[in-house]
This record gives sequence, structure tokens and C-alpha cells, in this order.
Amino acid sequence: MSDSLTVFIQYLRVVARLMRWGSVTVVICIAASTSAQKIHISHCMGSCPDSPATANNEIVVRHLFAASINADSGLADWVAYRVVEAALGVASLLPRVWQVDNLLLTESPYLRLAENTRVINQPDLNGRADQSYRINELSIDARNNGRLVPMSSFAGTPFWSDLNYLSNLAALPSALREGSWSRLDQAINELAARSGELFVVSGPLYLIQEPLNVRGRPELVLPSAYYKLIANQGSYVAFIFNKDLPQHAHYCDQLSSLLEVQQLSGLQLFPDMQDSATTELAAVLHCTSYRDF
Repeated sequence: MSDSLTVFIQYLRVVARLMRWGSVTVVICIAASTSAQKIHISHCMGSCPDSPATANNEIVVRHLFAASINADSGLADWVAYRVVEAALGVASLLPRVWQVDNLLLTESPYLRLAENTRVINQPDLNGRADQSYRINELSIDARNNGRLVPMSSFAGTPFWSDLNYLSNLAALPSALREGSWSRLDQAINELAARSGELFVVSGPLYLIQEPLNVRGRPELVLPSAYYKLIANQGSYVAFIFNKDLPQHAHYCDQLSSLLEVQQLSGLQLFPDMQDSATTELAAVLHCTSYRDF
């Protein structure tokens, strides 16, 4: 069986999983030969992020998000998801039980610590989400770990547990995750509830002069920052969050540009969008002092 046919069959299996949720569709366009196939994923607006450096990554497609998993680090280089009003909900009481993403061949670094444990359990939090994570008897410090795709954006769906997969885990410090990062997620949810769907791409920035395909071994280097890009059909806005941001920092002060995020990440993001952003999306996210990049 040819490599391209094997890839095609893998994507058909993904489609079968996604068809169980009617609001998520994956369209596969096949050219005359399978080597020219194009994959369209509904979590991405237009094309998903791309880079020659990520050619060896695995792209996993779940009901609620898609993620590109670095072949060396086992962690996401990017996640993409679509926020709609019908999916929003209250996430505070949803169980946080980390699970292996069994669609992936790349092993998570957290599993390497767990000696082949297949389910990551979290103790009773007494209402305090993400207080601590456990792999059997091994605690993972929740002050430095969190979800790239937020529970609150999908708590109203039957597939919220997708967000417990390790493919959604990132080294997000608690001051950032509970501060400006979370407040931007809340603003995104509020805007989606008012005006329709929004597309989000987020991931780590290592801020070092190395290509993506040699970055990210967690025992050697952790992200220095994280980016979040939000788009609708007519506009987009970019944010970069330093990992050391204090909890009181405002997300609007972290406004950046698509060009800067692309340069720092090595990714081509929103490739089907126009080159220039508009001020409209930043303004409706309550960043009235948005400056035009």
C-alpha cells in the first residue's frame, strides 16, 4: 500500500469519527492522483497553519479542535478551533481527567514519565479546576500546565471531554492561564454569542533561533510565550502573551500582528486571509486602543 493511500485511509477514519457530530464536517478533495489531495478541516478558517518545518508533525482532528503535534517534543505546535454560541457553557464542574490521544503515534512527554500508563487521573478538586494533575502517583504541577483549547468554549457540547486529551496540553503558567489568557477566552466566547462563529489558532513560541522540527524537548526548553489569533470572515487580530505575564495584565496590552506571530512561530497562519488586519475585530473584543500594525 502506498504512503499516500495510507494517509488517505487514516483521514477517512477521522471523517467517520467526526460525522457523529453534525456541526463538524471534514471535506476531502482528491485530485487526479492521491499525491495531490487537499484536506479541508472545519476547525480552520480556510487552510490550517503550515510550514516546511512541520512536515513530519502529526495532525490530529478531534470533534472540537485540530492540533499539529511536534514529532520531537510530542506537544502541540498549534491548535485550531471554531467557537459558536451553541457550544458555549459552564465548565467549572466538568471533570478534568487527562487521557492519551490514541489517534496519535507520537508519544506525549507526560506519558514517558508515567511508564506506559494509558489514562491520566486528576484527584478531587473540590470545585477548583486544574488544581493539580496526576499520572498514577506522579503529580504534574498545574501551575505550569493547562489547555490551549478552553473548556468554556465547548462545555455546551457532548464532546467537551475531547479537551482532556494530552494533544491539548501545554506548559501554560497559572498566572497567565488564569489571567489575561482566560479573560481573552471569555471575550471570544461573548463575541461568538453576540455575532456568530469565530476561528482561533493558538500555540507556543520558543523565541529561539531554531526551526520547529528541532524545538520543544520539554526537558531542555519550554515556551517563552504563547500566541492566539482570532478571525472571522472579514477580519483578524493577533496576541502574543509572554509566559511571565502577571495575572492582572490586560490582554489588550498583548496585541501583536499576524506578521510578528508568523515570524516567531515559523508558521503560515490564515493563508487565505488578506495581508492587512482591520481594527473592527479588536474593537469588538474591547480593545478600543488597538493600533494598526
